[in-house]
Amino acid sequence: MIYVYYQCGIYKSLSKNACTMHSIKNTRLEVGVLFAIQQQVHLAVTYSELVSRINAAPLKKSKSHRLEDMIAVKEKELSKIMRYKQALYQDWKDGEITHNDYRHMSEDYEQQAESINTVLRTLREERDQLENGMDAESPFLTAFLKYQNIEKLTRDILIELIDHIKVYEGGNISVKFKYADEFRRMAEYIELNSQLAVG
Repeated sequence: MIYVYYQCGIYKSLSKNACTMHSIKNTRLEVGVLFAIQQQVHLAVTYSELVSRINAAPLKKSKSHRLEDMIAVKEKELSKIMRYKQALYQDWKDGEITHNDYRHMSEDYEQQAESINTVLRTLREERDQLENGMDAESPFLTAFLKYQNIEKLTRDILIELIDHIKVYEGGNISVKFKYADEFRRMAEYIELNSQLAVG
């Protein structure tokens, strides 16, 4: 009988000091990953049912204090950047800085403002999604729901659902799934509307 083990790649190829020489039997790894996928699929089924129940309720207007706070912080940051940019213009007009300094500093503030605006757009979209309802048949849930009767791992399943797998000393593993942000958002939506989901 042939036994297959996976060894730590860092230890093997990069440095004996960077990590330890830990390994895991392939069958144990497969069982652990399969169990993790089954749990995530079960979670997707539960979320889908709860979201359907929430969406069927007559009133859905959920506010996330976490998102409102984050938006307020970013809006404050943006406002500060814009004030600095205006003051910078005045400094140039008053002759306190050169045109070259003004141009460079202005570009820097512009990049900072652009970066904050990108974050704000994402946060506002997330807030709107929470307030207006989520799709119980969204693509990320569908990706997991089709594996409700999974009993065996395939390469395609791993590529579709899993971002990466970490193996720790002692044989413990952690599985990082794709769509983690979507799951987190849906969990928050369910939590904000928990009285609707339970009722």
